[in-house]
Amino acid sequence: MTRELPLDIRLMNVTSRALLWLFMLGALAVAGNWLVQRPWWAIRSVRVEGNLQHVSATALRGEALPRLQGNFFTVSLAAAQQAFDQVPWVRKAVVQRVWPLSLLVTLEAQQPLAFWSDGSSVVGLVNTHGQLFEANLGEVQDMALPSFSGPAGSEGRVAQMYAELSRDFAPLKWKIVKLEMGAEGNWRVQVEDGPRLDLGSDHDAQAFQQRLQRFLVLAPRVQARYGRALTSADLRYSNGFAVRLAGVDLPGGKPDSKTTQRQGKAREHR
Repeated sequence: MTRELPLDIRLMNVTSRALLWLFMLGALAVAGNWLVQRPWWAIRSVRVEGNLQHVSATALRGEALPRLQGNFFTVSLAAAQQAFDQVPWVRKAVVQRVWPLSLLVTLEAQQPLAFWSDGSSVVGLVNTHGQLFEANLGEVQDMALPSFSGPAGSEGRVAQMYAELSRDFAPLKWKIVKLEMGAEGNWRVQVEDGPRLDLGSDHDAQAFQQRLQRFLVLAPRVQARYGRALTSADLRYSNGFAVRLAGVDLPGGKPDSKTTQRQGKAREHR
């Protein structure tokens, strides 16, 4: 018959085994840490893929690569991604370990949609996601980008409105060159070689669309009837719109009778 060991001896045995396991695990951790710190695991290559049209190789070498700290096992992928995200024209970077001893960096480049103005000067670019970013504006001068402006933080809303209006204007082949969002939510548009439009507020989206669609249907008829192009239009009226026609003088800053008559007739045909 086996005699049961006293409780204190059993506790000592359990403690001894636990301490032994802790010692072994600690030794393995120290050995593992020593092993991964060896120069054998230094990163040997960094492969960059993606749309690199505007991304400078010089910027990658000078700004991102020097910030990669550690070897293949110890490098922080989050820190590496942040380093590449800071490179001009990079919207998003994904960094992965690739055996043997390499990093794969996949870059998503910024796609410029428009210049962003603070009302007096261009301060940056807006990408196709409606995000403001900084870049060398000289690199996009030949892209004929439109100009956006609006309250701080409204870049996404302005980009969304641009997309909506571009679809609405497509049947008339109107191209937007300037889009402004006022502090009160009023919208103004300049069409290339076309009229300047005061669209009013879009707080009531349904009413805004009704005013806009009514104008887009009737504007070509107004131009055809009077044989003159529209230079501006005010769509803020609930039951019509006012227009100004090319070649009509406005002495003293006030519409003459001819202009007033045409505006009145334009309202009559809505």
